[in-house]
Amino acid sequence: MFRELTLLVFGAAMVMAQRRLALPDPRSCASRVRHATYRDARGVTHSYFFSWEHSPTRSLEVDWLDARNICRRHCMDAVSLETPQENEFIKQRIGRGNVRYIWTSGRKCNFAGCDRQDLQPPNINGWFWSGSGAKIGPTTQRNSGDWSHTGGYGQPQPDNREAAQGNDESCLSILNNFYNDGVKWHDVACHHVKPFVCEDSEELLNFVASRNPGIRL
Repeated sequence: MFRELTLLVFGAAMVMAQRRLALPDPRSCASRVRHATYRDARGVTHSYFFSWEHSPTRSLEVDWLDARNICRRHCMDAVSLETPQENEFIKQRIGRGNVRYIWTSGRKCNFAGCDRQDLQPPNINGWFWSGSGAKIGPTTQRNSGDWSHTGGYGQPQPDNREAAQGNDESCLSILNNFYNDGVKWHDVACHHVKPFVCEDSEELLNFVASRNPGIRL
């Protein structure tokens, strides 16, 4: 299952105008900026980068794939919120920075290879964290995520609101009280631009370490 999800992760990056995932740069990985470190309930410790807290990127807003690629060049990836505690940690940081919205690595499987039965229908069972490959629980089970109860049409998220304009809302953003709903998850079309949060990627760190003996990461 993990291998299959990993293949879907790469597929997610290939559907956006044939753009590709960036490879990590060893120098950028070694000098990456880390604003915070968090140890979750599973005992997993990761470092995080918040684009609005770094002077060169303070006003930077990019689309979903660009956010991932900026992170990936530094042996990180867009944040994957795999536990309630990690989700709350990131939400508190968003609130403290008074940031309106951010990108996460969350993605809906709506591309080639997503016709598996366990991913149907995609808007319920097709969401996953592309940064880690972990699946997100069914969106109909409200306790398995942090989806908002409302949005632009007043409907529970994810609502794929822009589908009528030909834009599949297939990326997961956190919005800060945008609809008077608190800091919550929303499905958003991937071409929109936003600040972002990066999280250490064990996969990329191990990749760089294996090819650069002695590097300090």
